[in-house]
Amino acid sequence: MNRGELINQDRELLQAAIETSDRLYHKGISEVAAAVRTRSSLVYPAIHIETKINGAIVCGEVAALCWMVAAGHRDLDMVAAVWRDPDGKHFLLSSCGNCREVIFEFNRDAWVVVGSLEDPYKVRVSELLPLRTWDS
Repeated sequence: MNRGELINQDRELLQAAIETSDRLYHKGISEVAAAVRTRSSLVYPAIHIETKINGAIVCGEVAALCWMVAAGHRDLDMVAAVWRDPDGKHFLLSSCGNCREVIFEFNRDAWVVVGSLEDPYKVRVSELLPLRTWDS
């Protein structure tokens, strides 16, 4: 896997996810925040929503992508997501398989921040879907 080092703009995206997590956190319902950046450097942060009954979930990454599209953009460049625990501590999350598929559909060369908050790095979403068997 080709590991890319984060630049200042990438760290700002990660910080946007953390700030969104702190602002919108709700235990058991909204614990994961994400932020996406367009190629034109616009940032769209969002929070995930999870229901208590039947487990319906809208991931933070998908929520951020929806906001990006609603604002008229489809030029995805990078995604970062964090989970916040009830004590306010944040953890960097690698996007789930469903989110990886959605990110890939927007831009198969999009960057995704992975690792840990202490040692974050970025990889292309196509590297997170190494066994994809069709070209779409």
